[in-house]
Amino acid sequence: MDERTKRLLARSVLTGETRTATELTQKARSEHGIEISPSTARRVLHQQGLKVRYTIKKPRLTAKHKKSRLEFARAHRHWTVEDWKRVIFSDETVITAYPAASRQLVWTKTTDALDPKLIAPAVQGGGARIMVWGCISKFGFHDMVLLEDTVNADGYIQMLMEYLLPVVQRYFQRRRCVFQQDGASIHTAQVVKAFFQEKRLEVMRWPPCSPDLNIIEYVWYYLKKELIRLPRASTKEKLWGNVRGVMDAMWSPEMTTKIEDLYESMPRRMEAVIATHGGSTKY
Repeated sequence: MDERTKRLLARSVLTGETRTATELTQKARSEHGIEISPSTARRVLHQQGLKVRYTIKKPRLTAKHKKSRLEFARAHRHWTVEDWKRVIFSDETVITAYPAASRQLVWTKTTDALDPKLIAPAVQGGGARIMVWGCISKFGFHDMVLLEDTVNADGYIQMLMEYLLPVVQRYFQRRRCVFQQDGASIHTAQVVKAFFQEKRLEVMRWPPCSPDLNIIEYVWYYLKKELIRLPRASTKEKLWGNVRGVMDAMWSPEMTTKIEDLYESMPRRMEAVIATHGGSTKY
């Protein structure tokens, strides 16, 4: 195989025309009349400077998103870890009985994990699925709430009264704390804003499309990792039962230590956003 053919085969992978070593052997046969094995195809790609990497899931960021993220990072650039430990992070997440594989192998020359070729769109799993809400603070993981299929602003307020206010009162008492939530429409409804004002809760203005800045995302990862060890749930009720069954692990001292480490990472996350001018980060 001459060098020109090797370059053409490598280019077909870089352009996405072919994706696997097996597809490359078929292309070599049909277009170049060359019989090679998949292992030879992989060796050719290595010789051409390509490496195989896993794709990662990242939100699609528009120029407006990047601007908001950059402004947020600059505004909080000088926050210390102790400043961040005043924040109560919250989020909703979908839990599925059969999570879909989110990692795919891709050939690329770059070693940058944020190469657009390595960013795959998120795909939801199949089977039974539920949505839950939870929050964390420097004191650890707090209670979790099973959400109905649709939650309106009034339902969100009721949930905050039952599950957020006790956290504020018990753990922060009269000390200042800041509540973090994303910009979902029910979170920013006028009645919800009025609720925060009435309860004198300070709410952080959160940039859109920024799961990499919300450290509770890692806690959801730990939760779902625990769930994988349990038998697959066939119904929503059984899936929720599995979630309740792993809560001891989520409330453990080991998990609290992991959460403390996540708080320690917040200043680095701000610097990472600034370094990418509001773009995706490694987190």
